[in-house]
Amino acid sequence: MDDKILSYEEIKSLFPNEWVLVAMSDPKALAAKSGVVLLHGKDYLEICYKGSEVAKGMLTTIFYTGEKQKNRKWVKVSHLSETPQTT
Repeated sequence: MDDKILSYEEIKSLFPNEWVLVAMSDPKALAAKSGVVLLHGKDYLEICYKGSEVAKGMLTTIFYTGEKQKNRKWVKVSHLSETPQTT
């Protein structure tokens, strides 16, 4: 990728239905409005793994450029206590 700063809409049109890792151009913004595309692809975990190597020290975000799934099922996560309890 080159170091061209793209808007959110440009990124969505260039990489439809993909996960995109973006180096944020405005670190004070709560949401990425523009930035430099570092990686993109169909596999979220691959982007995460490769992104951890590529984006060291950068402020980045990952987002999906396609439609959100409507019937997504979520799994509740509960944390175990740090000290095991025995009886």
